[in-house]
Formats: sequence, structure tokens, C-alpha cells
Amino acid sequence: GIPLLIGVDAVHGHAQARGTTVFPHNIGLGCARNESLARLLAEATSLEVAACGINWVFGPCVAAAQDDRWGRTYEAFSSDTELVSRLGEAQVRGLQESPTPVAACA
Repeated sequence: GIPLLIGVDAVHGHAQARGTTVFPHNIGLGCARNESLARLLAEATSLEVAACGINWVFGPCVAAAQDDRWGRTYEAFSSDTELVSRLGEAQVRGLQESPTPVAACA
């Protein structure tokens, strides 16, 4: 058969179902500069979206915000491309290597 992909926007947790966790936006996570924390948040997100039957997450956002006029700067970890790369990789690994893996699209 044809595999079914069900995707959800879960850039900072799975906020689409009652009782799921909403984490701080990526800009706040970028301030922590902690790859282990980024991975743990992604693993928790993976667990919650998989429990809802979802197998694809529209995240992490790996934009490096350069202009404050962009209306979605809060979705970027930082304007520092190296930090964005490290945290983005940690989140991809957390989503895809968790006990309940889901596909990430960074």
C-alpha cells in the first residue's frame, strides 16, 4: 500500500491536543544554548505527536533570524548560524531517534 504521512506543526511542542506540552519558542531555547535540552524537548514532542497517530513534524525551524522586522523571529533559535545548526541538529536527532520516532523536516 501507499504509506500515509500525517504532519503537524509542532515547532515548540505538540499544542494541537488537550493535555500536550507547549514549550518555549525557539528564540528562548536559543538563549539557553543547550543542545541536550533541545534534544529532550524534541523527544518529548515526538512522544506526544506519535501518541496522536502523527508521524511527521514540521520542524525544527532552522532559520537564522537577521531582521527584527520578520514577523517570525521567535521561531529562530538565534541569528548565529552555528548555534542554529547545533540546536537544529539536536532537535532533528531528538525527533527521529526517540523511542517513538517521527520524521522531522528542518
